[in-house]
Amino acid sequence: MNLSVLELEIPCLVVGGGPAGFGAASAALRGGCETIVADRHGFLGGMGTAAGLSCYLNHLGVDVDLSSPVYRSFRQQLIDMKSHYYDAHTQADYYEPEVCKLGMEQAILKAGGKLLYHSILSNVYREKDLWVAEFLSKGSRVRIRCRYLIDATGDADPSAMAGAGLFHGNQSSGATQPMTMVVQMGGFDPQAWAASGRRLIEGRYVAEGDQYAAQVSLARSAGEWSIPRENVALFWSMPHDPSRITVNGTRISGLSSCNAMETTRAEVEGRRQAQELVAFFRKYIPGFENVYLYQTGPQVGVRESRRIVGRYTLTEDDVRSARIPESSVMLCAYPIDVHSTEGTGTQYEDNGSIYGIPWECQLPVDLENVAAAGRCISATHEAAGSFRVMPTCMGLGEAAGTAAALAWKNKDTLQSIAGADIRHEMDRAHAAAGNLIPSTQFSFGSHIPAQI
Repeated sequence: MNLSVLELEIPCLVVGGGPAGFGAASAALRGGCETIVADRHGFLGGMGTAAGLSCYLNHLGVDVDLSSPVYRSFRQQLIDMKSHYYDAHTQADYYEPEVCKLGMEQAILKAGGKLLYHSILSNVYREKDLWVAEFLSKGSRVRIRCRYLIDATGDADPSAMAGAGLFHGNQSSGATQPMTMVVQMGGFDPQAWAASGRRLIEGRYVAEGDQYAAQVSLARSAGEWSIPRENVALFWSMPHDPSRITVNGTRISGLSSCNAMETTRAEVEGRRQAQELVAFFRKYIPGFENVYLYQTGPQVGVRESRRIVGRYTLTEDDVRSARIPESSVMLCAYPIDVHSTEGTGTQYEDNGSIYGIPWECQLPVDLENVAAAGRCISATHEAAGSFRVMPTCMGLGEAAGTAAALAWKNKDTLQSIAGADIRHEMDRAHAAAGNLIPSTQFSFGSHIPAQI
């Protein structure tokens, strides 16, 4: 049977509806640039919903909220929907994934955006001065022509198909940070937890990170723990029901999310580890004696895969030296947090650095009117271990969408838009919402990225 072909043309196409894609579409629409978001799932949210990772690590910079206007609006939307709490100790916002899906979808549609779900990107090519993206969809093929193409897939799929240069994993071997199957448990007893001397947030919620190394060691000695990590990375309560606990504690090493067979193996191994994780909590951790496996993430969580080769490559030295170039479009204070590609440890460097991410990191070399957003921007393995958190990714998406709106208004290319102009537009959005503007709290240097 031949599939029918649906032809669409639009100024801006965002491929990937995760935090970066949501930020990109929201900003483009805010600036008057008609936009469609395409995603392979039937909902938005990316790792925050598809992987069940409902913890958004929003680290402050010397007590300043560095998050972007779109992120703050999204957070307020979830607060209004009574689906959020914040923990100052972990510096994280916690959300209900199902409400995230609904909230993001409503925000895009209310702003006049269009959505395309259940669509797998199959080809990207140039046609005169437009990009053409082809998707395999339910019962049809979809062909979208656009002037501006924003790659928010995490794996840099559109950029790869368009011919961009790519990094994969670390510089030495190409190995990536491990994947994680996010696990949700039911049956947790918050009061038993509190009675053991542990804290409850707002008298209801649990949120703890890097815990239980001693118990993990005991379980490993007893043959009850085969997960290649030394502790439990993070676990937290769900806002609507504190008896449900989400755990980031599995580790799936040595596999690539850009390989279908390896991703399949990762999904299978993640579910195996999930059973082990639940048994561990039942035996060793107070308040978890009666927990059961509520669900695993609809897909395995991915920390790292491909990144574009951009006009500038963010390095770990940029992060450690707290550089804030004039062309920075996003500020970040999250530490370098790199889970070992092979072993059980984690490289965690928290020196209080606040650094800037230049616009040039989002622009693939030699590709016109393509911008990357989120974890697939141009960076080294170590630098990517810092900015990959979802609030920062949403801000990078907002920067790309802001650039698309400016370019559309001026009949220009993405490459011609200056990072400072993008940042000023985002500052205006902060001011319009009554927010403290992060960029006014820090000094931007004269250093302009020169890498190509």
